[in-house]
Amino acid sequence: MRKGGERKMLTRVITSVVALAVFFAVVFAGEIPLAAAVLAVTAAMLYETCGALTRSKAVKVSVYITAALVTAGAYTGMIGAAVAAAVLVVLVFLVFLHGRVGHRELLSASFMSVYIALFMSYIPLLRMHMGLAYMAFVFIIAWGSDTCAYFCGTFFGKHKLIPRVSPKKTVEGSAGAVVSVALLCALYAFILDKSGHPLGGVSPDAAEYIKTGLLGAVTAAVSQLGDLAASAIKRDAGIKDYGKIFPGHGGFMDRFDSVIFIAPVVYYYCMYIMNI
Repeated sequence: MRKGGERKMLTRVITSVVALAVFFAVVFAGEIPLAAAVLAVTAAMLYETCGALTRSKAVKVSVYITAALVTAGAYTGMIGAAVAAAVLVVLVFLVFLHGRVGHRELLSASFMSVYIALFMSYIPLLRMHMGLAYMAFVFIIAWGSDTCAYFCGTFFGKHKLIPRVSPKKTVEGSAGAVVSVALLCALYAFILDKSGHPLGGVSPDAAEYIKTGLLGAVTAAVSQLGDLAASAIKRDAGIKDYGKIFPGHGGFMDRFDSVIFIAPVVYYYCMYIMNI
């Protein structure tokens, strides 16, 4: 590896270590600090997304209003009313911005605001409704999928997955991530059980291990879909990264693109399939 590559790798590693330290500090601080941190990250993601999709201050106002409504609805259990209110807000902006801002610009930015705010809210909801052990699945799967896809693709990748969206991703890397994360989730359940803290408070049987493994497989695939969706938006916007706050890693959207997709899937899978 050349010096430039070594320097970039070192930067990425240092950033990852610092970010993980902050992450664990927030997670173990309790529900309220976690919720506050998620709100801050959501605001940063909205800021980065607005930078990629629009220059209009009015559109940005619409984005923040709709995101605030959806977030409030998610935390209060009134998500249906919140989404309806958000749609009405967007329609009002659509009328008053006619002739000044294209409707595609407003609608695409507003859609992203609802998607980011709603899906990110499932992280603290998982912690509040199901506990820390289940919330951890989101990050185990997201980071496990990224890591396994990278190494499987590096060593075994021969066939491009969707090159027009993400030229480096391979079919082998994607498949390897799905299998590896399924095993990783089953291993996580096994470790919790042997440490005296089984999922749901009951030692899992073979069927529960299979359910946990399937959770990993399904959400690993969803994780990659989230990554590809974010990459497609970046390509359309003509940018490499959403931000630069994490040296060597990009912005908040670049780090949480797969987490956003995973959180609601984990929530409802645990609720209806694992019966939590």
